[in-house]
Amino acid sequence: MTVVDAHAHGLPPWVQAAFLEWLAETGSTAEGPPGLWQSPAFDGPERQLADADLYGIETTVLTHSSNAVAALHSAAVRGKRRRGPAETIAAVNDEMRAWSVRTGGRLQAARWVDPRFVESAEAEMEQAATDGGIPAISMNTAYLEPSTGRLRFLDDPEFAPVLAAAEARGVVLFVHPSAKFQLGSEPPLPGRAEHLLTGSLSMLVETTVCVMRLVLRGTLEQHSGLRLVFGQLGGVLPLALGRFDLIHRLVGGADADAARASGALRHLRDYAGNIYADTHSADAAGLRCAIEALGEERILFGSDFPVTPGEFGRADALEVLRGASFPTATVHAIESGNARSLLGLGEPLTVSDEGAAA
Repeated sequence: MTVVDAHAHGLPPWVQAAFLEWLAETGSTAEGPPGLWQSPAFDGPERQLADADLYGIETTVLTHSSNAVAALHSAAVRGKRRRGPAETIAAVNDEMRAWSVRTGGRLQAARWVDPRFVESAEAEMEQAATDGGIPAISMNTAYLEPSTGRLRFLDDPEFAPVLAAAEARGVVLFVHPSAKFQLGSEPPLPGRAEHLLTGSLSMLVETTVCVMRLVLRGTLEQHSGLRLVFGQLGGVLPLALGRFDLIHRLVGGADADAARASGALRHLRDYAGNIYADTHSADAAGLRCAIEALGEERILFGSDFPVTPGEFGRADALEVLRGASFPTATVHAIESGNARSLLGLGEPLTVSDEGAAA
């Protein structure tokens, strides 16, 4: 068992219970079909390990999914004890980090950071860098402001102190699409079709928009030490590098003002060293494209468990990776080597029959 799964999700039981209660009471589909969030593995380390054992997953990196904001808000305002944002975030992070101890290091949790709460975010990054867990935090690509309906992507100037702190602390930033970005097609598609459009394309575009905005605003130029892991092969980023180069030339040649503006911007591919991507939902053709565009050392295995059940998020995905005629060294790097290097995980664990590391 040597595979490192760098894209999985979990929540403390009290958070998961509050979130499911909110879904049942409101009937909301704002977080996608409610069935996506029903797996008992969300709030159970033992269930997480049981599924990992089935597919040879040695270490699982737990990050937060698109429902994080809604789930944590539900937990903050429900139950006997009401918590503010900072207290809720700290409690969730501490409990998730404790899962690592309970499982002998097989579950490793990135600390959730909400850039809208700067002091809390800085405190959580300090913890991520010093508390003995993996040096990693988890954020979304964008945050919806309910009062305006506006999405604030990570390049928002108000988030700059948080990204600066991430760079200074040397923590790895796992970035998950918020699923609040919509392509805005008209007329609206009926019911399930709209969810399919969001999951299959809008989320990929959202991730790519996040990366491009970080480049175009100069955020990655200013914070060149940032290391960001994007899900789902970084959206359509591997396909967009050549297109960006072309538009860069076209804009630069359009007129003098445009040339000066364009000249201040480096090419998107110049920032590939800041960007990692995971394999979730990729077929062999997509993997080849990402490896060529970003480099095999930038690709991590990821399953999206338990949103995506293990039989196809893990079993089928590993079969695609291993059956794509890549060199053995490439497969091993993607399965575990790249994640070990990025997160300082060290040598493979020895796993006992009970599922914890020996």
